Amino acid sequence: MEEWAQVYPGVRFLTVCVDAVGVAKQFGMMFGLNKAVNCYIPSRSYFPVGYGQLGCSGFVVSDKNGCFVSRKTMAYLDYGEGAFSNLEELLRVHFDQHKSHPESNTYLNHSSEDKKESVDEINDEPVPSVGINSMDSEHERCEEALSLLQGNLTSKSLENFLVELSAHFTHEEQLMKDHGFGNSSRDSGFSPLVSHVKDHERILDIGYRELERSGKKAQVACSSNKADGSSS
Repeated sequence: MEEWAQVYPGVRFLTVCVDAVGVAKQFGMMFGLNKAVNCYIPSRSYFPVGYGQLGCSGFVVSDKNGCFVSRKTMAYLDYGEGAFSNLEELLRVHFDQHKSHPESNTYLNHSSEDKKESVDEINDEPVPSVGINSMDSEHERCEEALSLLQGNLTSKSLENFLVELSAHFTHEEQLMKDHGFGNSSRDSGFSPLVSHVKDHERILDIGYRELERSGKKAQVACSSNKADGSSS
């Protein structure tokens, strides 16, 4: 988003945190937000109606008059980098006059070598602390399992990664419910918890499908809890 904001200075790119201001600040520092506007919602009365967490689930795009260009773009978790291509085409069609330079490129136009260097830089960085020891420990185990998977692309490595990830998601979701994070009802509109759980489910589903595609039957049950506490 920061790169898009640099390429399209006449377009305002907003990241909106539904948690505390401290989380928004940490997010801004983590991703080096400068041109993109980093915001947060100060209380529940400011929560939008009809929208949950977007980000990897898509973007809301409006024109200068506040009219929707897209109420929700393609989700990265469903379409991969095709979702970014979809958004960039939308920007080109509706906002190209706001582009800083016609030849300006965004992330998707960088060479594969540039992308590899960017990924390597991210992998070299330590996992930031979230201030909860158990979560930090789980994040480290997930990162280790992911690193092993990247270095050894086998069904066993993928299965081990899914075990770590599934256990972490289950614990994280339970902590969120225990501490009243978001609205836990799936039927009462906007809910940061529900949208977060849905993202977990999408990520795990991608992993399970890939594991099955490799010919190995998934041994990891989808342990991502329903946000309302029900089971299926």
